[in-house]
Amino acid sequence: MNWNSDEVLILGEVSAIILAAGKGERMWPLTSTRPKPLLEVLCKPMLQYHLEALADLGIKKAVLVTHSHEDLLKKTSSSIAEKIGMSLSYVRQSEPLGTGHAVREAIEVSGIRGETVIVYSDIFMTPRSLKDAISKVLSSPSYSIAGAVVQDASRYGALVSDGSGKLERIIEKSPELSGKEGTVNAGIMKIGAEEIMEELKRTAPSIRGEIELTSALESLAKKSDVDVLKLEGEWIDVGTPWDLLRANELHLRELCRARGAEEEECVIFDEEKIEIEDPVVLRGPIYIKGSAELGPCAHIRGYSVICGENKIGFSVQIKSSVIMRGAKVPHLNYVGDSIIGENVNLGAGTITANVRHDGRNVRSMLKGSLVDTGRKKFGSVIGDGARTGINTSILPGVKIGSNAWIGAGCIVNEDVPDGSIVKCGQEKEVRKRRDA
Repeated sequence: MNWNSDEVLILGEVSAIILAAGKGERMWPLTSTRPKPLLEVLCKPMLQYHLEALADLGIKKAVLVTHSHEDLLKKTSSSIAEKIGMSLSYVRQSEPLGTGHAVREAIEVSGIRGETVIVYSDIFMTPRSLKDAISKVLSSPSYSIAGAVVQDASRYGALVSDGSGKLERIIEKSPELSGKEGTVNAGIMKIGAEEIMEELKRTAPSIRGEIELTSALESLAKKSDVDVLKLEGEWIDVGTPWDLLRANELHLRELCRARGAEEEECVIFDEEKIEIEDPVVLRGPIYIKGSAELGPCAHIRGYSVICGENKIGFSVQIKSSVIMRGAKVPHLNYVGDSIIGENVNLGAGTITANVRHDGRNVRSMLKGSLVDTGRKKFGSVIGDGARTGINTSILPGVKIGSNAWIGAGCIVNEDVPDGSIVKCGQEKEVRKRRDA
């Protein structure tokens, strides 16, 4: 059966479960003040892309599994659902015991029956590619799981299929796959609620103490056909701040292509909402949503995203960065390959360094370990509401927690916890001049 994603075609009643309960610890400090699914790509929550794709394909009811920042997630998602004519119900995962546990509770509490599409809320594809991916899964005559081809399958659950494309087994994150191309779980699948429920009841906790949905799916594949459907278009598992930067770059690049614009000339904004005090240089691709004050002598470079109510002021340069709503970058600042949270204020002369002297990939702390970002250039991540004093220097890969205050003249060379005050002393000597 062929499925054109431009058509609305649902065979019978298909339920949807969206997994949105994760804490997003690796996305700190951005997830200190919001749930991971509400992190934005081109100033729009990732969750909104998923809801819109499902609604466009005729799925008007979905169950959202929540936990972290539950109230904010409910408030925002219900507003989105109302605008697109979708009905949402909510199930709060009682404990963070894995994706399988989340699906099990969603089915039990909501009474879901029959064919069900499951979508992970922390994946990103461009809107057209996401809609195509979901429609491809829905159109399969069998149960199905979307597979994304990646260069290093060791970070994900690798899908092993037979010659006819049927799922045989799933290899969870394994060092044996390090550096090897493979097809991995893309976080979109169609299954039978009753059948997966039976397998979940039999699934023992993993070594992490979690009920893994992939383990139950692997068991189901031994009894029923599960098609592995390889996706077209770039797919991103948004697990770290640098993944979020890449998602913004991907979407902006595709948006400019759709407009038929050359990248350097692709500057997207509402002229009625932007105040420009010349001279200002805008070299695309750039995306500005909502209001902003630019200049004088500001230079905004390619792959910069500015989300509204912003001030990009005198002699400021922004490069390949996301400036969230309400953030102010007003005087003599350089922000490169960074994410600046909502309502952040950078003091005059605050600089984000984004390159190592040795030219190696920038590393950053994740849950207590220093990891390779995979990027030669990566600056800082600054949580919502943070403030920096004048002449603050932030080293590559360093993160500043939400509502933290950094004193004047500081060199920030390690992560700063949420709500902290950093004071930097200096030695000084005052002597009377001999000729005075």
